[in-house]
Amino acid sequence: MKKNERSLWFAVLKRRLTCILFLLSVFFILPGPLTAGLPQSQTYLVTGKVTDEKGIPLPGVTIRYGNAGAATDNGGAFALRLPGERGRLTFSCIGYRTVTLDYRAGVPLAVTLTESTEELEEVQVIAYGTQRKDLTVTSIATVKSDGLKDNTYSNPVDKIQGAVAGVDIIKPTGAPGSSGNIRIRGENSISIESGRVGSAPLYVIDGIPVEMKAGRLSGDDPLSAVASSDIERIDILKDAASCAMYGSRAANGVVLITTRQGLLNSRFRVTASVSHSLSFTSALPVFTAGNRERRFRMEALRNYSESYYDPATNSYKYVGSYRESYDRWLHYDYFWNQGFGADLPAYQDSLNPFYNNRTDLFRYYFRTARVTDASLRFSGGGAAVAYNIGLGYFGEKGVLRNTGFTRVSLLSNLYLKPNARFAGNLRFYLARTSKDRAGKGRDMFNFADAGSGLETIPDAVMGYSTLLPGPGSAAFREMLRRYDAAKEVNESYTLRVNFDGRYMVLPGLEVKSLFSAGYVQYNKNLSLPASLDDKGLSYSGGSVERQLSLLNENQLSYSAGFGSGHDLGILAGISFQTDEMNSLHGFGKGAASSLVHYVPWTGKAYDPVRNIQLKDYVSDREKSALVSLYGRISYNYKGRYMVEAAFRRDGSSRFGRDVRWGDFPSVAVGYNFVREPFMEGVRGVLPVGKLRLSYGRTGRQFEDPYLALGVVVPAGLTFQGGQAMAYTSFPNPVLTWEKTDQYDAGIDLGFAGNRVTLTADYYYRYTHGLLYPVRIPGNYSGVSVQYRNAFAVSNQGVELEVKADLLREGKVQWTVAFNIARNWNRLEKSQKQRDFLNPYYPDNISVAGRPLNGIYVFRDNGIYQSQDEVPWYYMDGRRMWFGSTNLFYRPGDRRIADADGNGVMGVLPPNQDDRVYAGSPIPLASGGIQTTLKWKGFDLNLSLPYVIGRHVLYAGASLATDPNAPSPVYADLGRVTFWKHPGDRADYPANRMDRGLNNFAVNLLSNVYRVSYIKLKQASLGYTLPESLSRRLGFGARVYVSGENLFTLTNYPGPDPESIDPVSGVDNFNNYPLARKVTFGLTLNF
Repeated sequence: MKKNERSLWFAVLKRRLTCILFLLSVFFILPGPLTAGLPQSQTYLVTGKVTDEKGIPLPGVTIRYGNAGAATDNGGAFALRLPGERGRLTFSCIGYRTVTLDYRAGVPLAVTLTESTEELEEVQVIAYGTQRKDLTVTSIATVKSDGLKDNTYSNPVDKIQGAVAGVDIIKPTGAPGSSGNIRIRGENSISIESGRVGSAPLYVIDGIPVEMKAGRLSGDDPLSAVASSDIERIDILKDAASCAMYGSRAANGVVLITTRQGLLNSRFRVTASVSHSLSFTSALPVFTAGNRERRFRMEALRNYSESYYDPATNSYKYVGSYRESYDRWLHYDYFWNQGFGADLPAYQDSLNPFYNNRTDLFRYYFRTARVTDASLRFSGGGAAVAYNIGLGYFGEKGVLRNTGFTRVSLLSNLYLKPNARFAGNLRFYLARTSKDRAGKGRDMFNFADAGSGLETIPDAVMGYSTLLPGPGSAAFREMLRRYDAAKEVNESYTLRVNFDGRYMVLPGLEVKSLFSAGYVQYNKNLSLPASLDDKGLSYSGGSVERQLSLLNENQLSYSAGFGSGHDLGILAGISFQTDEMNSLHGFGKGAASSLVHYVPWTGKAYDPVRNIQLKDYVSDREKSALVSLYGRISYNYKGRYMVEAAFRRDGSSRFGRDVRWGDFPSVAVGYNFVREPFMEGVRGVLPVGKLRLSYGRTGRQFEDPYLALGVVVPAGLTFQGGQAMAYTSFPNPVLTWEKTDQYDAGIDLGFAGNRVTLTADYYYRYTHGLLYPVRIPGNYSGVSVQYRNAFAVSNQGVELEVKADLLREGKVQWTVAFNIARNWNRLEKSQKQRDFLNPYYPDNISVAGRPLNGIYVFRDNGIYQSQDEVPWYYMDGRRMWFGSTNLFYRPGDRRIADADGNGVMGVLPPNQDDRVYAGSPIPLASGGIQTTLKWKGFDLNLSLPYVIGRHVLYAGASLATDPNAPSPVYADLGRVTFWKHPGDRADYPANRMDRGLNNFAVNLLSNVYRVSYIKLKQASLGYTLPESLSRRLGFGARVYVSGENLFTLTNYPGPDPESIDPVSGVDNFNNYPLARKVTFGLTLNF
């Protein structure tokens, strides 16, 4: 294509894109043209160029005129239309000194920026505003858009795993549309409410708090509706002083997400990105298949025998022959069955093709899947309006059949600056997501394991014996038909609209108002054909949940400098928020055809002949309100001494009438000691040196808005002819916030012109008033529990971050970042200092003085080598060996310690008092390593998160044999050993079926591992076209290839040390595996 033809083509393309942009803005956002209502005043053209000290042009330099902003182009040039013929412009760029210069229209400016020898004068996003980073006195970490590129995650926060000290992100499930579990500075919740399991932080998107009560119907994570391509930066507020302005919702930290915006006086830009990924199953449980499984199970059954009392020895003995088995009617060889024989065709009928297989369902149900991520972004701005509009599509097929996730999104951000006094933002976000699942619990109200909320591999796959028929057989086709017959539709619709306007009343004095509306709707429909029902009735269940949030904030701020180096900032505001949830649930059975997936018929609610409920319906509505007063005062002297104090007072309808208001204060001080005159001589070596101290109080609300009032539900009975109601918990007028007091001390250092930066923090958090259902004594009230603020938890820890520009000048740039965090968690207080057993996690007990959710198991001390080693006692004059009814321990059995010394041992309720503490699922330490290498347009990025010392219960490898239910053997029998003779040092006890001896129980100390691992979580290699070539072509381009979950180094024998419930630390082998992905991507800039 000739040059003039190419230019014409691009001109036509730009005109068409401009038309599309205009139509989108009119249709989705504005009632009229973009310039409607804006005054048409005279403007003046100001041009210039920005270079460094060597004369090299600097692209992306931020140019400020009052509150308006722009940036230099790739050649360092700028052209602005400004309302004043004369004025002042401020030029800033990371790594360079900020300069302010006078301009005059018509006279080109030549601006030279010099490298900064002090801390980077970067703007830091904070609660309700921004602040110069060098003046920040709280603990805040930032990840910018460059850290989110080459991303194939449906949830953008997952991309920062291992990038921030003290922010522990674990991805326990690889289900499409799911997100990682994020903990900021330790575990802070006892996870008693199913909707508040874990210690999730508060998310604030463009200043709007987002309810993280994930779709209880569809399982959607609200953050999965946000596209990574729309995000400009993520700021994580870690200490209470930075979080206190969010008051009663910030006890677990705050994550601020800022979406992309356009710049005033910037040219029209189009950015198009597309990537395609291949997903592979990275780790699945190891198992033994086929005839080896049969031989193993048959050996266990043949070795089974029962015991009887022998008067000659005054003790019990095992049956020793077939004749003795027949005479005493006790087992000796399960297949003998006291002489009557056993009917176990799965094991015995090895010549039957139905049972003579080596079926691996994992190979069939798991597949190579694909992910497509595409986005189109328009941005630019004139003298009064700047815009950014993004369209996005994300589609992921899961590696497990019948699973997937799709998202379509639209983002529009308008920045309005009609004059020097007024500025505003109009933001609009719309997204639709759809999720396909194939996990546990196929019913209308629940899809995941209770409490954990993790999507799992179906039981039909995990429990399918390899002896049973596989692909190609009629039985397998029938099983597959049943698996595929269930049709589930999960959809969510998210709409957020907010407008904020700021007006400068006087220089330094500004008022701001924000209005926001957020609407989320979750839809779910589940249909099952009649062939899956024992009554021959089809099933269709539908649910709709709507969440509406309205927010209004009004602020007054003042900032001014006075005297010689004194700077003061004051902020005061009031906030009103209301949240409402409405839900509808219903089901119908017995459609005319299984092809009818909804309930379009009326009547027929009950079948009196067969006594079957054919229809049902339930609805719910919740509403709550929050009123807040907040303020902040900040002061610094010459950027050397900084003081900041904040206060928030929240009033919520959720709490008891006597305690509805809570106060959340904070104070922080900072000292930039390198700015002291006596440090002038060392600034060349130590340009940055700052000390920080802070204290603050934050809170947390409980999920149920009516818990303090006492929740009344249908009792399932009738009273005087009507529906009887009953309390699930007793009212508590003093039920109030969970409060967290946190202290933080930190230091920020920069060495050698900021080639090396170091940040270290120590913190102590004490959370008290944690919610717990306390059992009420007696039975006089008809109510058994009352929710109270009964528990307290502490977290203390240290954090270290080091970043180094190992190579900064020249053609090669190499940056390395390392961080590590150590946390000590402790349950400080419980109800009457009693141990706490969470109903969702039977293998975890929280004990005062120890970490939350400690793993408690039975202590096993090897294998009995002789009968003399087995403990015994007398009962009714008879010598009794430890054991169960017809079985006692003998050589080859597992030695399980009688920890409480009562002579009774058992791993099932109620005999669980012998359990001992085995460790905490909270890691000893965690962190990450990130490195970036650049050379001539090429860039290589690696991210390696790691975990040290996390205790995990290896609970999926039970080798117990059940004669009535053939099941896979989740172990490589070629690599493990079983006891056979005295003196054997085997991995497992003797292979014999036992009923009550717990030889193959999994809740044993020997199955608890102290796990450490490091992962190459993300790696990308990209190439960006040179600027000179991009100018000739008329567009810029970047191509890249990236990988995810490429390898893991660990001491853990299970499938994946990360894909484990983060709260309990129990690995049942059935979590949806994390996929290994390879991605190819392209980005074009016009």
